[in-house]
Amino acid sequence: MVLHTELAWFGHCQWFAYSFMVKCLISLSTAGLLILILAFHIKEIQLFMLDNSLTDWRIAVSTPKLALIALELLICSLHPLPLGDFPCLDPKPEQTLPFLSGFDMSLSLLMFLRLYLVPRAVLLRSSVLGDASYRSIGSLNKIHFQYPFVLRVMVNSQPGRVLLIFTMGLWFIAFWVLSVCERQHMEGSDYLGSTFWLIPITFLTIGYGDVVPVTMCGKLVCLLTGVMGVGCTALLVAVAADKLEFTRAEKHVHNFMMDIQCAKEMKCSAANVLQEAWLLYKHTKRKDGRRMRKHHRRLLAAIHMFRHVRMKHRKIRDHVNAMVDISKMQMIMCDLSSSLSNSHRELEKRIESLDRKLDKMTRWLKG
Repeated sequence: MVLHTELAWFGHCQWFAYSFMVKCLISLSTAGLLILILAFHIKEIQLFMLDNSLTDWRIAVSTPKLALIALELLICSLHPLPLGDFPCLDPKPEQTLPFLSGFDMSLSLLMFLRLYLVPRAVLLRSSVLGDASYRSIGSLNKIHFQYPFVLRVMVNSQPGRVLLIFTMGLWFIAFWVLSVCERQHMEGSDYLGSTFWLIPITFLTIGYGDVVPVTMCGKLVCLLTGVMGVGCTALLVAVAADKLEFTRAEKHVHNFMMDIQCAKEMKCSAANVLQEAWLLYKHTKRKDGRRMRKHHRRLLAAIHMFRHVRMKHRKIRDHVNAMVDISKMQMIMCDLSSSLSNSHRELEKRIESLDRKLDKMTRWLKG
């Protein structure tokens, strides 16, 4: 589709044969894609019948399911058809072809709707779906292995790579679509540099205003690019915050060192308060007004600093105690679980002993 659009931009009859061949290849690949989609849905219906022990396939196919399959086939069948007028058959060697018509351009751009198949391909090729132990544990916990779950697994395992691939793919798609929409309204080959500059500054929500889209198609592309840029920026901030966060061991070490440092600062502040109080008392006895006022101000500053350090130390202690409480709660839960398991084993032993005694009494009564 991209190759066909770029060949049509040259607009010479010498490229007409190549453009027509590309159109035919697009039609053939579209037919193959439709066959594969039908085969996929047939396999999906067969698996549903096998899971629910059904014999009639019409029970597994509901009206919404049929509507969804029809919509999917309609979306995947959109492509520029190798039909229409052939002006290059006219014997004019230097005849210039017009660029894509509005209908062909719309069909070419609508082919990007096929990108919804990318999550399905990622799901089918994912190691999560192919791992039997993963699926067994997931089924026990009632987890549905669909696109959102696999996407969350990929984002948690490789957040930087997923974000980079998604951002670069979005940039290149938006760049090419915007160049197709705007190239007829820009001079020469300037549309490449302008669109390549417009997409990043719109994605990053900067918007200098030196380059603006003219067509409605270009404005819509820029609007969608800005919306996706806001979402990707938020995702980037979340990934960076997760990478910069301390681990549990690092938190314990950091809080322990901060506790020691705050304890030292509090001791120094208390010593400064005592020192300034003694100097104030000393100069009050000597009736030295200038030094008395000086040490009085220093005493008030030392008291303020002591209160500030004590409040800081209290906050650190509260945070450390909260973390310790969580670990203590985990230890208590483990102890309760072990005690319950021991009680269960003891109860089983008593029940077995009662069974043996009942068997003996039964044999004694029969004898």
